[in-house]
Amino acid sequence: MRKHNFLMIPVLFVFVSLCEAQQYELGAVGGFGTAFGLSAKSASGESAGTGIRSGIAVGVFFSDELYDRIGGEVRYLYRSGALRVESGGERATFSARSHLFHYDVVVHSKPPGERVRPFAAVGIGARLYQGTGVERAFQPLSQFVLLTKTSEARVLLSIGGGVKWNRGNGMSLRLEVRDYITPAPQEVLFPSPGGSVRGWLHDIIPQVGIAYTF
Repeated sequence: MRKHNFLMIPVLFVFVSLCEAQQYELGAVGGFGTAFGLSAKSASGESAGTGIRSGIAVGVFFSDELYDRIGGEVRYLYRSGALRVESGGERATFSARSHLFHYDVVVHSKPPGERVRPFAAVGIGARLYQGTGVERAFQPLSQFVLLTKTSEARVLLSIGGGVKWNRGNGMSLRLEVRDYITPAPQEVLFPSPGGSVRGWLHDIIPQVGIAYTF
């Protein structure tokens, strides 16, 4: 037993050393999103554009430098933006918001300590759509889709990249662009009887962030 405990000392030492060698990053981001990619079709075969309107996005993230140029990042993002449907110059909107949660693998072109570090990121998570408006007896363009006061979670794919600038004293700035991709929501954008909502929603969000490395 004593010999076993003695042999565990170097193992624990290596484990602690590896943990201390890692770098962590805690930060916040803000940006503005523009979404596209969805269409609605009525029972008669007519088409309309649908999705969410452009809006602000703010969030927080926590990163871990797992290896020299590869890290992992957990992020939460709040995205404003009303639900919409439009066709032939007519439009209907409905207040809404989204919550995005995802984990990304981040690959840097340069090792830690470099002043400028370009990076690419890809990850997976979930997006919670929430209609928050007031439902009315009549909605324009309801022959295509109903904009509803409900919640719906969809699988989220995150793809993007950017660049980080080390400002010293553990502080850094980042500029990045992300494409957040989900299948078409079917509850907050409820298809009319005999109709459909199709496509993949692409939400392009350029973001500026600040972070502290420790």
